[in-house]
Amino acid sequence: MAGNVHEKIIIRTAKDMLAPMGLFQKGQSRTWIDDNGWFLTIVEFQSNDWGKGSHLHVGLHYLWENRDSLSIDYGDRERGFISFTGDADKFSKEMLEQAALAKEKVLYYRSFSKLTLARKKIMEIVIQSPRNTWDRMMICFLSSDWEHGRNFYNQAVKETKDDFRESAMAVQDLVTHKIAPILSNHEKLEEFVIASVRESRCILREKSSMKKLAVDEKFG
Repeated sequence: MAGNVHEKIIIRTAKDMLAPMGLFQKGQSRTWIDDNGWFLTIVEFQSNDWGKGSHLHVGLHYLWENRDSLSIDYGDRERGFISFTGDADKFSKEMLEQAALAKEKVLYYRSFSKLTLARKKIMEIVIQSPRNTWDRMMICFLSSDWEHGRNFYNQAVKETKDDFRESAMAVQDLVTHKIAPILSNHEKLEEFVIASVRESRCILREKSSMKKLAVDEKFG
């Protein structure tokens, strides 16, 4: 185990803790995935440029975003860097604690499958940006909260007006060409969110590292 002992400890500890819960490893990386239909919970045992060890980062990836890469859209780094200094036993114990925290966070985020709770939590986000507004609108439409969804639609229109940043223009294009034409049709709004999730799941499954992503009955 010389040379990469810390990597083997990280991978083994994560597998022992998370695989029995149904999570799968993204390729051969330090990232583990919990599939929750319209979102994925991402568990990252992140590396550090300054030394060997692991940061823990856990959060949600919204599948309505139609990206072919994974990102954490809701959540944050959980605790400080665990450094490997050569003591395998000490690092193993610290990694076990970190993996146990990851398990705890995964179980917490599974509760977001209840749309009313997910909507409440996502709507509490205080950071104002067109992308965050878009996400809040989408969870509202998915959970049949039409009033708040339209409010976030109007907010997105205002926020992206005369904003020529690429991210803002992307949201403006979506609200203008995808949402505006169906804004008064509840069924089509919900269908749009679900179709967006299905498309993302199909895109991700095309990647060899994500081939374990199962087909969901509702979300594809």
